[in-house]
Amino acid sequence: MFLAPAEAVRSIYDSFAKGDVPAILNTLDEQIDWRSPANLPHGGHFTGRDEVGRFFQGIGEHWENLSLEVDHLLAGGDQVVVLATIHGRLRATGEDTGYTAAHAWTLRDGIPVAFAETVDAPVALPVAVATG
Repeated sequence: MFLAPAEAVRSIYDSFAKGDVPAILNTLDEQIDWRSPANLPHGGHFTGRDEVGRFFQGIGEHWENLSLEVDHLLAGGDQVVVLATIHGRLRATGEDTGYTAAHAWTLRDGIPVAFAETVDAPVALPVAVATG
């Protein structure tokens, strides 16, 4: 038995709030296609659980106290869209900043197989990439 798509995705955000990255990775398909915009200091294209682990490592390298609030979660079939507000402190600059994001999830049999993030981020975030 598997979780409904909305429940499966909600559990990922619950694990993120607890800092439980291993739980997140164990939830994902082994060959997940994960895309986060390059204008984020931790962004990029990642394929598979191991590479997605590097995505989360990048969050830790570039951010202090990064938090994510789910503003809305919309589900239909095997698709889930999450609208979120993300906030933290950039390690490179010490600046408290944040951005809003739309996360598009695709699931197969209750398992996430694709993640795509679109963001409305401040112009200052690319500086963290150059100095990170």
